[in-house]
Order: sequence, then structure tokens, then C-alpha cells
Amino acid sequence: MSRGFSEMDRMGKEEVVRFYRWHLRDFGDTPMGVRWTEEGQKLRYEKILQCMGDPSGKRLLDFGCGKGDFYGFLKGRGYRFDYTGIDITPELVELGRRKFPTARFEVLDIEEEGLREDFDIVVVIGTFNLRVAGIKDTFRTALKILYSHAREAVHLNCLSSVRKTRDPELFMLAPDELVAFVSGEITGRFRLLHGEVEGEMFLSLYK
Repeated sequence: MSRGFSEMDRMGKEEVVRFYRWHLRDFGDTPMGVRWTEEGQKLRYEKILQCMGDPSGKRLLDFGCGKGDFYGFLKGRGYRFDYTGIDITPELVELGRRKFPTARFEVLDIEEEGLREDFDIVVVIGTFNLRVAGIKDTFRTALKILYSHAREAVHLNCLSSVRKTRDPELFMLAPDELVAFVSGEITGRFRLLHGEVEGEMFLSLYK
């Protein structure tokens, strides 16, 4: 892999692709197809929309877009915007293209290929929830890249280590660790919401 990424990074990404390929095969075009519940998906989307505000007329990048469910959620609310969704799982991207032919979906690994354009808003919703090889380094690298290509803000949803239940398959971050990383290496202009959805964090990084 380019840019010095390790074999562990490659293995971790391959594990992610296999995981979502299997879930899509077993559960089809449902929230469970990306290991979510319908209620959990709705709560995350509502909170991200609250964080980012009205996207009308803006360019929006959905990083780890899956099959484009967030696009469908926003369109269902009547918003008009320029959407791009990127994901590393080809089957999810292809399903998104079939469901939403007027939207733009790409298979893209930004660690290897980078981003070629800027966006007003970047959203990252549950993208880093699986504990796989190299996940913490990939999380940090991706967030830096995404912030550098955001004109207004990056809005992120991830799992908190402060929670009632734990699952060894899931990647969770300590809130103080996340704050230290963001403030020390990305920006001091941020807002962190914790506990409004059980066991989850919502982070907004502003320009």
C-alpha cells in the first residue's frame, strides 16, 4: 500500500468489506444490512442533522456512506443539496447507485487515494464502529484528511467507551482521548455532545 500503510491496515479494511458484504447478503436493504437497528439509525440521523443544520444548496460528503441511507433520510425531509457518498465496500456503493441514481457514489479509500475536491459539509456516521486491525490510526488519518477538505465543518458520530454495555467487536473511544486528539492535532474549534444517544458521541469540527 502507498504512503507507508501497514499490512495490518490492509487486513483491517478487508475485514470491514467482508463484514458488510455478509450483512448485506443476510439482511438486504435494511438498517441491519449495515449492522444498525432502525431506531438507532433514526436517532443518529436526527442528531447529525441537528448538528449540521440545513444542508440546502450545499455540497455534502458522506464518508462511509454505505448504501446511501442518510441521503434518503435528507431527501425525505425535502432538502435539495449536492451529495457525494464514498465507501470502501463495492456492494454497498452499487446498491446506493441503484437506489438513488441522481446521487453520486464512489468506491474510494481516502488513505490511499486522497480526496480531489472540497465540500461544504462532511458527515461521518458510524463509519468507525468496528474494531479491526489499524482502526485507531485509520480513524485519526481519515479525520485529518476530511477536515482539510471541509469548507464549513465535519460532523462525526462514533462510539464512546463510557457506556452501559460493551461489545468486543466494537471500536470505542474515551471522550477525553478524542478531545485531546482533536484539540492537539486538528482544531480547537469543535463541539462534543456525549450521552444524548446512549453510548455514542457526536463531534463537530468547525473551520
